Amino acid sequence: MDYQELQTNLGQVVRDLRSKRGYSQESFAHAVGLHRTYMSDIERGERNVSLHNLVRISDTLEIPLSRLIAMAENYLETPTEEE
Repeated sequence: MDYQELQTNLGQVVRDLRSKRGYSQESFAHAVGLHRTYMSDIERGERNVSLHNLVRISDTLEIPLSRLIAMAENYLETPTEEE
């Protein structure tokens, strides 16, 4: 898997989990402590996310960072079955 594919998959996983947990993009960005447009860029796979922000996102989603990354790596094989 190349970097761009992983980045895109990660954004899709974050979007799916955010929606499943009932957050709007704006309310989720606020909970994470990021700007809504930055979160939008992440979800579209257009933003290189720092480790610090990934930890903040995974904490807000209440999912281990390792699980979030694993879901992104396997996104096309097994879409976000987490819950």
